[in-house]
Amino acid sequence: MYAAAPYRGAVRAVIPRAPAAGPRARLRAVLLRQWRHAQRAAAMNVPAGTVKRGRA
Repeated sequence: MYAAAPYRGAVRAVIPRAPAAGPRARLRAVLLRQWRHAQRAAAMNVPAGTVKRGRA
């Protein structure tokens, strides 16, 4: 008559998870990050690789 699984366990199994990023999406993200980093370094007139990403 009743489900064998506990109430909370049954709810947890239904929640959809985000799909893992594929290799193309990962590569695209890396290239975009590097491009943004280079643009930021050029705007600050410093060599690339010397600018911190995000908050210091």
